[in-house]
Amino acid sequence: MLIVAAAGCQQTDDEYKPPPPPKVTVARPVVQTVTRFIEENGETEAVERAEVRARVRGFLETIEFTPAQTVQEGDVLYRIERAEYEAAVAAADAALGAADAAIAVAEAADRNAAVEVKRSELEFERQKALFEKDATTRSDFERATANRDAALAAKNASEANLTAARADRDKAQAQLDQAKLDLSYTEVVAPISGQITRTLVKKGNLVESGTHLATIVAPDPIYANFSISDRDALQIQSSRLNEDGELRDDEVELTDIPVYLRRESDSEFRFTGNLDYFDQEGVDQATGTLGLRAIFGNAKHLLLPGLFVRVRLPVGKITDAILIPEKAIIRDQTGKYVLIVDGEDNVERSLIQTGPQYGEMVVVEEGVDPSDRVILEGLQRARPGSPVTPTEITLSPVDMPSAETEPASDAASDDSGAPSGGADASAAAASNSDAS
Repeated sequence: MLIVAAAGCQQTDDEYKPPPPPKVTVARPVVQTVTRFIEENGETEAVERAEVRARVRGFLETIEFTPAQTVQEGDVLYRIERAEYEAAVAAADAALGAADAAIAVAEAADRNAAVEVKRSELEFERQKALFEKDATTRSDFERATANRDAALAAKNASEANLTAARADRDKAQAQLDQAKLDLSYTEVVAPISGQITRTLVKKGNLVESGTHLATIVAPDPIYANFSISDRDALQIQSSRLNEDGELRDDEVELTDIPVYLRRESDSEFRFTGNLDYFDQEGVDQATGTLGLRAIFGNAKHLLLPGLFVRVRLPVGKITDAILIPEKAIIRDQTGKYVLIVDGEDNVERSLIQTGPQYGEMVVVEEGVDPSDRVILEGLQRARPGSPVTPTEITLSPVDMPSAETEPASDAASDDSGAPSGGADASAAAASNSDAS
């Protein structure tokens, strides 16, 4: 009996015991209002860019700047040989003096002609009165008439000469003004303020009028040009109107809509600007797109003209959006799905439809309810239909950009107000890691 009992006890100790349910970390979705964005590729462009060109012909005597120097509008950049233009000014000045002298002579002649006209008219009137009284001869009267007509003709000629002299003087003045202008152009000045490129023509070389010497670019602020589809353009338009088709009270002007930008090397939209312009010709029928332009502050010169960038434009809000971390989403041939823990701590598979992404958080449009416990950590150990041991954490809301974000800033990524949501998602991920 004792031997049998011992054998029975040994069989009980060797009986198979299933392992405990695997541990997983779960969280309920974040429910909040989020901003819907449009993302497009764009290209940066300098707000101001001007080519420095020579306006007169001559040899370059000096170059007054160094490459990449910041210059101010009106600064002297080049000096062209002046001797030829100084001589032209002197010649034009002498011509103007001669014209003034000619005017003085013409004015004196005109005054003399006027005196002769007055004297001849008096004599004509006297001879006329005497002739009517038969107190003078016809020959004397006719001589007085001829003298008067000759004086009037001389007066007309003197007036014409004076007019011609004054015209010559105006011409001489214009030539002097042009000569002085050409002389002033021997100093080539900056047409705008900004940073100047290297010189394209070296000292001592002959330049012609119109020769391209250098280029000045104003780096701050800077434009970003991009296009959106006609459907997105209509979505922006409709999102700004109320049911009566009028602009909503909380909407800002179109050109005050914030725009976010990141460069190719950026992981977040670290630059904040605002919409500046949209194509007044409307949608391009060839491409079905509407051209837009945003402006960004660039005091630190972090944005270079000609960069290919990514821009993000808000186009309305999603109320009561359901968000989960992107790492909770699994993909296979059937599509996207998540694993959910039900009330009995069993795992269920749920197909989902996703919307916009905010940093590490994604909007789920279908397939997840606010009360669902979504598995975040331990996905490789969870199997649909099998029990698990869940540890629940709380996710932080997505940090959306403020509507009062100051436009046209080039602050760093940690204080730019860009709509990344990365900080909260990282904190949630850290909590998940600790819980698991």
